[in-house]
Parts: sequence; structure tokens; C-alpha cells
Amino acid sequence: MSTSILPTGRNGARFHPPLPFNVVKVVLVSLVAVTLFRLWFITRLQLFPDEAYYWLWSKNLALSYRDKGPLVAWLIALGTKLFGDIPFGIRVFAVLCLSATSWILFSFARRLFDDRTALWCFALVILIPLFAAEAIIMTIDPMSILSWAWGLSLFWTAIHSGKIWDWIGLGVVIGLGFLAKFTNGVQLVSIALFLLWSGPHRKYFFSRQSILMCVAFCVTISPLLWWNYETGWVHAMALSSRSGAEGSFGIHPDEFFQFVGGQFLVLSPLLGLGMLVAVLGLARRKHDDARIRLLLTQLIPLVGIFLFFSLNKAGKENWTAPALLAGIVLLVVFWRDFAAHSPRWRLLVMPAIVLMLMMTVLGHNTDILRLNGERDPLRTAKGWDVFAEHIQQAREKHATTVLIGHRYQEASMMSYYLPDHPTTYLPREKYGSSQFSLWPYFNPTNHPRALYVTMVRRREPFLPLELLQDYPKCEPVDEFWSKHQGRPMQRFRIYLCTRP
Repeated sequence: MSTSILPTGRNGARFHPPLPFNVVKVVLVSLVAVTLFRLWFITRLQLFPDEAYYWLWSKNLALSYRDKGPLVAWLIALGTKLFGDIPFGIRVFAVLCLSATSWILFSFARRLFDDRTALWCFALVILIPLFAAEAIIMTIDPMSILSWAWGLSLFWTAIHSGKIWDWIGLGVVIGLGFLAKFTNGVQLVSIALFLLWSGPHRKYFFSRQSILMCVAFCVTISPLLWWNYETGWVHAMALSSRSGAEGSFGIHPDEFFQFVGGQFLVLSPLLGLGMLVAVLGLARRKHDDARIRLLLTQLIPLVGIFLFFSLNKAGKENWTAPALLAGIVLLVVFWRDFAAHSPRWRLLVMPAIVLMLMMTVLGHNTDILRLNGERDPLRTAKGWDVFAEHIQQAREKHATTVLIGHRYQEASMMSYYLPDHPTTYLPREKYGSSQFSLWPYFNPTNHPRALYVTMVRRREPFLPLELLQDYPKCEPVDEFWSKHQGRPMQRFRIYLCTRP
């Protein structure tokens, strides 16, 4: 392939003549339409357990939490303050964060390359299954993705302006991302690698600009640091557990390929393959271009870290999401360039787009497929009204005042979906095992009867020793399926636990 064609910006060379319409207006109108649709759609889907867990955090505001930073809880607290404890209030900032991300990526790609590249990048970040899902589910990812995109754009500005305030702002933005998701700190590594790799910008590697950026980052994350100091560095325990390397580190190819396969799935298989080819192709042929170096260093470190850990234990598919923003730009740049020299390759674009669209549409409405139980990827956001009805009936029948879940998922969903939003608990656990272990526990002697709720999986559910120490007698009183449109989703069992 020739090395002569890469777009150089709005005032530089282009693959094609200028677009016959105002691209900014088209993108803005499209973004408003997509945002309005998402704001409507988030009212149609019941909560996922993690969302209810974070909602519980928002009712117990703190400088940080066991599993993650505090930003998700702070935004949910603001959303529910404005709109109430409803799915819209919980999820509204997820929608707004991804809309802002789409605009930032469009603007950034337009600055680096041209209108057509930017338009394609905008379309992909809207339609790729992973990012479409992140836009309607309130987890730590929407804020993390937004911060990464904003940091990427700010860094490009900072290395060209050299202005102190641009670098300070960059540190603040990365710090905000860290308050959402710890992996956003890897963006500092990405920045360092670019500065070392790019000769014209190496002067910033150790400069007052980079020092002030790091200072701004540390000041921004100071609430989280103080919280860790007060709680005995709980986050260190959490990170060790989530890495899968708290014991011995082994090589497990099945785990590695499971993680890699998951990455292709959430991007859509053809798009994932196209991104891999683009990264390898541009790294080989265009690595001397500062823009390509920037994008590669924003992608490879974070993905590489999780690929390494997946040799031992597969990570979650969404963990690489922030870095994949740079991958989208690389994908568009490479394949536009490639298709310009080999037009027959354009025939692959349509199947890739159709497959991506099908996956995204079905991801929004799996009811079309009429799937039962484990076959439905959205099963954990369905049937919770039935779940709450059974729990409420058991509460009234057995006159219990304490609700205990087997895991944080059951406990959080009981607290959210029961009409009085009761305080719920997990069985006694080691300090730092979950956020519940950091909250006050009830005195069993004052509550002789409790309900214990657990999901029934393939193996028979066990009764934790810690539960039996507080309540020696536990007997099943109900077993049921949560149902959605008459279809079984998940199976639960309720125990009545009593003490002498």
C-alpha cells in the first residue's frame, strides 16, 4: 500500500471532495435525536444489579467506595435529586456522558484528519454495540469513557499550545476519570509513552507542564486518597482481587481467548477484525506520523495490560472501552486509506455495518428473540417486579424486618425494588470484601427473624456459615422464577431464618 495518503486536517489533503452538507449541523442534529431516543429508552428497561448497587452508594455518600471511585455515586445522587429514584434519574448522566463523548471524538478526529473521517468516527461510537450499551446503563464506564476522550483531545491541544492551563486541565480531567475508574490512570502512561516516542514533543516529558499535570491529577484524586488512608487502603484489596492475580499467576490460554473473543463480540466481529488489522497496518507503515503515534499510545497500553492479565484470568469485555476510542479513529483512517487504493475492499464495509447494526438493535430489544433464562443477555434487567412481589409477600407473611441477600446483587435489588426501599444486608463478611462490609451491621439479637434471598444456579445454593452463626435455623419458604412477559429469567429461593 502506498504511504502517500493520510488526511492532514480540514485545511489539508482529502480523500474526496468536501462533503455537500454542513457536517457540524448534521452531527449536532443526529446527536440530539440519538440523545432524546436514549433518554426515552432508559425509562423502558429495569435496572441492572450493578446500577442498584451504585444507587445504594448514592444514598450513603462518601469520598469513595470499596469497589470503585466515588464519581458514579455522586452523579446518581445528583440525577435522583433532580428526577427522583427512578431509572431516568439514575441513568440520565450515562446518556449525557456518551453524547458528550461522541461530540468530543467527532471534534478531535476532525482536528486531526478531515470531515469524512470525523463523521465516520461519530457514527461508529454511536452504533458500536459496546458504546451503545454504555450509553443506557449507569455504571462507572460512561464517566470513564468521557474522561478518556476529553483527555485525549486536551493532550493534543496541550502539546501544541504548551500553555500551562491546558496541562493543568489535562491533569484534572484524567483525575476525574480516575475517580470513576482506576484504569483511567493508565492514560498518564499513554501520555508518557507518546512524549518519549515523539521527538518534537519529548521536551514535555519532564517539564513544568508535565509536573503541573501530575500535581493537578493528584489534587483531583485527593478525596479518594484520603478515604483510602482512613479505611486502611481498601482499594488495594479490591484491585488485587479483581486482577485475578491475588494468588499465583498462571498461563491459561482458554482465559486469554475468552477475553479476546469478548473484545471482538462487543465491537461486532467484523469491526473488531478491522480494528486489529488497522492497528497492525498503521503501526507498521505510518508510525512516523505524530497523529498515529498518539492514537497507538492511547490504545495499546491499556489493551496490553488487560491482555496480559487475561493470560491468567479473563477480564470483562468493557474494561478496554476507553482506549477503544483511539482504535475507532485508527480503524476509520486505515480503511479509508486502504479503500482509496483498493476500491474492491469497500464491499466489506456494508456487511460490517449491517452486522454491527443488527447486534446493536437486538441488544436494545432482545424480546424480539423471545429468549428464556440464560439465553437472554438482558435477563439481569428483567423480571425484578416479580422478584419484589415474592419478597414482599414473604415479608408480610413471616413478619420479618431484616432482609439478607446472598450477594450484593440480591441485596441491592431488594432495596431498590421493594416499595419502602429497606436497608438490606449481606451475611457477615471480612472487612473490605464488599461495600456492605463497610456499612453498619444489624444486631441479630434484636431481630430474631430474617429473610435470606439467594439466586438458585446450576449448583444447589449453600447457606453461608456466617449466616448460620447468626440464625442457626434456616428453612426455604419460597422458590420462584422472576419472569418477563411470561418467560422465566432467573430462579430465586427465599429462606426464613430464625434464632432461639
